[in-house]
Amino acid sequence: MRYLKLYARFIPIYFKSKTEHGFGFYMDFIGFALTHVVSYTVIWALMSRFQTINGWNMYEVMLLYTLNMLTYAVAAVFFFFQMNDVEDDVHKGSFDSLLVKPINPFIHMIIRSFGHFFLGDIAIAVIMLSVCFSHLNIHLHWGSYLSFVVMLLGAVLVQASFIIITGSMCFWIVRARSVKNIVIFGIRGFVDYPISIYSKIMRILLTFVIPYGFVNFYPSHLILNKEGGSLFASWLPYTTPIIGLLLFFIAYRVWNAGLNQYQGTGS
Repeated sequence: MRYLKLYARFIPIYFKSKTEHGFGFYMDFIGFALTHVVSYTVIWALMSRFQTINGWNMYEVMLLYTLNMLTYAVAAVFFFFQMNDVEDDVHKGSFDSLLVKPINPFIHMIIRSFGHFFLGDIAIAVIMLSVCFSHLNIHLHWGSYLSFVVMLLGAVLVQASFIIITGSMCFWIVRARSVKNIVIFGIRGFVDYPISIYSKIMRILLTFVIPYGFVNFYPSHLILNKEGGSLFASWLPYTTPIIGLLLFFIAYRVWNAGLNQYQGTGS
């Protein structure tokens, strides 16, 4: 709780420092947001031609993309640039500064920065989520709404876990951004579309090995009440929060293993 209060005080200070840059600060939002406008346009063009992809219509595919974007953006606010800073600190030899503070280095890593770039993504995702729900005639009552929020939180933990795991590779290989780019910007992109369109090997990979399928594909089966197509087991969509918690626990263990591996500068 003490750390949350500290972070709550830090965020207004952070925004005050960033808004001093004026136009550049607002361009951070616009630049990140425009990439998603292009992606939605691509989906619209593709679905206008083919109507459905393996039984998924345009707004269902847009829902998949939106859930992927939303959960990643929320996770990235708290972990993406923070893990980049860790990599830079390890490379420069200044990571020792996190180890001498009277605070858990993991908590310190989170609260010393804030990924304001991704707030524009969150805003667009919320708007598009409303658009998709409206066109798909999805109406959540309080019970299903609560379940939806819990699944979203589980998906956010999945996204955060891969940011932490790939970022923690810097303790072993110093420059880990190539690994991060492959996993986060490469493999994660596969779930922008239904994973049921891929080969069985790819579906296994995205479900049991690098389970990005739990970010949007499996939760969408519950939201859309889709029959079948849940692939390996009908109960899998319900396990999203468990998968998220388990992955985050693994990510934290990887982080701690990296700390134990870190040797410092020796000076």
